[in-house]
Amino acid sequence: MVKLPFDTKALAVSLRFVAVGFLVLVLGVPLALVSCVADERKAFRDTAVEKVAQSFGRAQRLAGPVVVIPLVQRFERDNNTTREQFLFVMPERLSLRLETRHDLRPVGIFEVPTLTANVTAEGEFTPLDVEALAAAHGPLRLERAAIGFGVSDARGILDAALRWDEAELPLEPGSDPMHRGLGAALANPAAGGAFALQVELRGTGRFSAVPVGDRSFVTMQSTWPHPSFDGRFLPEMGYDISDAGFRATWRTTELARGYPGAVVATHDGFFNHEQLDLGFSVFEPVNLYVLVSRSVKYGVLFVALTLVSVLCLELSTGRRFHIVQYGVAGLGLTLFFLTLLALSEHLGFRWAYLGASVLLTGMIGCYVYGAAREGPLTALAVGMLAALYGVLFVLLQLEDFALLVGVGVLLVALAMLMWVTRRLTPPAQAAGDADAD
Repeated sequence: MVKLPFDTKALAVSLRFVAVGFLVLVLGVPLALVSCVADERKAFRDTAVEKVAQSFGRAQRLAGPVVVIPLVQRFERDNNTTREQFLFVMPERLSLRLETRHDLRPVGIFEVPTLTANVTAEGEFTPLDVEALAAAHGPLRLERAAIGFGVSDARGILDAALRWDEAELPLEPGSDPMHRGLGAALANPAAGGAFALQVELRGTGRFSAVPVGDRSFVTMQSTWPHPSFDGRFLPEMGYDISDAGFRATWRTTELARGYPGAVVATHDGFFNHEQLDLGFSVFEPVNLYVLVSRSVKYGVLFVALTLVSVLCLELSTGRRFHIVQYGVAGLGLTLFFLTLLALSEHLGFRWAYLGASVLLTGMIGCYVYGAAREGPLTALAVGMLAALYGVLFVLLQLEDFALLVGVGVLLVALAMLMWVTRRLTPPAQAAGDADAD
């Protein structure tokens, strides 16, 4: 008998590892297709949100009330367009209260959260030093003065009422000089006065306010239980969050708001302070498309761990599976993510994950039993697959410790692989090779 210069058994094992590695790379293609489907479904959901926002109202940013006075012969040129400039005078004190309630609007299979807010603004303006303002900014057209309240999307306004020194003023939308929001003419703006404004409006995604007062107190409360506070200021005076909603309070001063008590700008310029507001965004803690996308990112690792674990099972038990059987099991593993996506849109992520993992584990378990006809081996494969699904679920739920847990899983898998492959080279041959050296 001719003795081959290499170990055929070791070569066969090496080829199986190479074949499994190549199969993992090939299975990356259907995983990428599943990721594309998830992105497409997310785009459908974004389209549903946009459809609701177009008719219900977009994110709302509130600014004011402020006194608006046109300047005489003061213009700004932009792209060959002449824009009239105005003097915006801030209130000495502003107390703003915003109460919102949420509702879920169905659009097809999607539910879009919307907000309806009752806004109450109270405060006062101190008498104006007209001569000093005119000396600093130019002559004022007091006969065209108005009190203005900016709203980023006027389509969401349902009702509004304004009182100035106990007299009710008629509000007009988009009136001169208020081209964004609501405005009312003032007969004697130089005398100052107290105001009380009430506005009911709708919006989606975010509600915020620009704290225009020299002393501003802003309170926001909502039935939405998952706020994401953002903007220039966080709730400095504290906040409360529960399953019934939240309540948050801000306090700012003229030193922190970022602009003086009298500002010269165009009618669009002042009411566009995106970087100077405070508020909250609608945060969805269980965004199934984000979770599904994250699970697909772990997909190659999940498939690789499963197939390598089966290969280690082969080496430890002596039972051999055909490479085609590896491929069929791998396709089942990739189909899990598509099943998860389809079920999540109707059952929610947790129930969908449970259903998809039980379904695919059962199918692959039956396939292993049909191929091996061994109960203990099938039970071991099913237990191993269930453990991997459990680890993947934990990784998807974690935020701060996802990397740490993921690395720990990889180290455990590497340790198992080392243990199983530690004696691929027979001891006698290894000793003979050492003597030959």
